[in-house]
Amino acid sequence: MVLQRGKVVQAMDIVKEENIDLWITIGKETVMNSDPVIPLLSTTEFGSLTAILITNNSRNIALTGHLDFDGMKETKCFDEVRMYDKGFKDEFLKLLNEIKPKVIALNFSEDVASDGLSHGLYLRLTNYFEEFGFTGQIISSEKVIGKLRGRKTSEELKRIKKATKATEMILKECVGFIREGVSELDIFNFCQSRIEELGYGYAWEKNHNPGVMVGHKGASGHVGPSSEVFVEKGDLVTLDFGIKVDEYSSDIQRVYYIPNDGETSVPEEFTKGLKNMHEAIDAGIAKMRPGLSAYVPDSEARRVLKEKGLPEFNFGFGHQVGREAHDGGVMMGPLWERYLGIVEAPLEVGMVFTVDINIPFSKGKIGQEDMAYIGEFETVLLSNRQNEIYFCKD
Repeated sequence: MVLQRGKVVQAMDIVKEENIDLWITIGKETVMNSDPVIPLLSTTEFGSLTAILITNNSRNIALTGHLDFDGMKETKCFDEVRMYDKGFKDEFLKLLNEIKPKVIALNFSEDVASDGLSHGLYLRLTNYFEEFGFTGQIISSEKVIGKLRGRKTSEELKRIKKATKATEMILKECVGFIREGVSELDIFNFCQSRIEELGYGYAWEKNHNPGVMVGHKGASGHVGPSSEVFVEKGDLVTLDFGIKVDEYSSDIQRVYYIPNDGETSVPEEFTKGLKNMHEAIDAGIAKMRPGLSAYVPDSEARRVLKEKGLPEFNFGFGHQVGREAHDGGVMMGPLWERYLGIVEAPLEVGMVFTVDINIPFSKGKIGQEDMAYIGEFETVLLSNRQNEIYFCKD
């Protein structure tokens, strides 16, 4: 069974949970302007105007043009594949008459992962609904899509683990490359050369993946590397790196230390800092339980950091990872204005999150970002924690 067929089956259960009569995903020439949810439901792009309809009585239907009909059937993603020839509208209205929905969910939302319906197609659908005589309710499908993206199937989890393992491998290889005199750009190019050699893809925009943070000299955040910022003795270097394997992503941060002359180990200030950060992360992970609001783990991690005398980090504790490194839906963050609406919802079994703390120290930043899976009884790390700062000696 292809991955997308498993997600279609999953979507039928979610539509029932949400008491929605009909969820519609629609697109045309999606290679140019696609809906983010389509790759979860279909192995093919939509050429002619195509609609996927999922109902609360376990029907899943693809309505597509005659040129795409045979290809859509071959995917085996849908129980029903219907064809139209000269006009989409008549066949679409027939389906509405069969389903007789009272609540219809469409893909519009403030969450970009659930906001794939173009304004033009929205207007087209509303015209069809008016002609059909629909008097029910039109709502956002954001809850359906959030659950669909969040609840990882076994195949999705397998692919995420594969991407995670590849990312960790390259990050460990960097220990033998990072040394005094190399630039941010050199480190960046080394990581990208390994991705290319292995035939993998990038979990986010190529021009700042990995993010390379050398000491206090360079910029931080989502920014490309500098050819004029060089590693010096005594520096901390943090890499923020994500690889895409089989269309699924990773997102991991690791930290390196370049010793001063005569040093044989990482200074205690940094080893203690790493230990304290791990304790804060563990406190957050302990609160990653199904049913708890997503802001709770973030609050717990911040509480422990404060107890340790470490500064608060200026971002959320964790975002979901799946097809994309930032996969939309609920995230673990504080109740700040910029996060309201996405941190109050409950955590669920099957979600994969980053657990992320990045804090400045005297010689740079220590970044720790791992991948965690919420199981029914416990949350487990998918990545192998960095228990010691990598010591980069010649």
